Amino acid sequence: MDSLHSMWGNLHLNEEEEDAIVIDENVCSEVQRKGERSLIGKIWSDRQVGKNVVESTFAKIWRLSKSVVLREVAPNTFILIFATHADKERVEGGRPWFFDGHLFVINPFDGSIPVSEMKFDHASFWVQFHNLPLLGMNKECGAKLGSTIGEVEEVEVDEDDVAWGRSLRVKIMLDLRKPLARGRTIVLHGVKVWSPVKYEKIPRFCFTCGRILHGSVGCQVQKDVSIQFGSWLHAESPLKKRWEIKKELSTDKGSSSEAGME
Repeated sequence: MDSLHSMWGNLHLNEEEEDAIVIDENVCSEVQRKGERSLIGKIWSDRQVGKNVVESTFAKIWRLSKSVVLREVAPNTFILIFATHADKERVEGGRPWFFDGHLFVINPFDGSIPVSEMKFDHASFWVQFHNLPLLGMNKECGAKLGSTIGEVEEVEVDEDDVAWGRSLRVKIMLDLRKPLARGRTIVLHGVKVWSPVKYEKIPRFCFTCGRILHGSVGCQVQKDVSIQFGSWLHAESPLKKRWEIKKELSTDKGSSSEAGME
């Protein structure tokens, strides 16, 4: 596709080809209404994935009111058409999603530009800031720290905007082409602190350069450099921990009940 765009850019258009055809926006109204309950996504995989496989897989995972309908618009790129706005919001809010271990970047529907010009190099992830002083575990500090990494979408805090816990969680739109941030140095009340960063549900990334996505030329960092990135950037989701705790409690309760019957 890139080679075709390059070829078209070198064409010398004649008068008829260059004369722009203005399309009335009213003609597109039905498409816009359908787009309001649609999303568009791309699976970052080297192999091409069939539409039917993707459709059936996510039907089992998402369990929506009605199955989502997919339309393939480019290799591994699909429009997701939902039956209801609620279904769309559920999938949108649950990002990031993965297909067979590969990141499935899902963006809002945009019908105003060609699919070939759409970018799928940003995705939202929950980022955990660790080792913060308790005074720094609040909404304002979370927004400030998160903005140095990407676009902040949410800071997880209590009703009073305080977030005391094992870490401060911030939902951030990351540029997948940039190396992952490993932490931030902060100064609070004159005390300098290193706050290491961990990422929830982060996909495979390059341990050499720290990027989730390489350019077409691949990793450009020499392989003999000291390791600067690794699996320590992966974080366990607090939701998973809460589920495990609940499971353990129910198991203990069951054991207690059995012991009481003996």
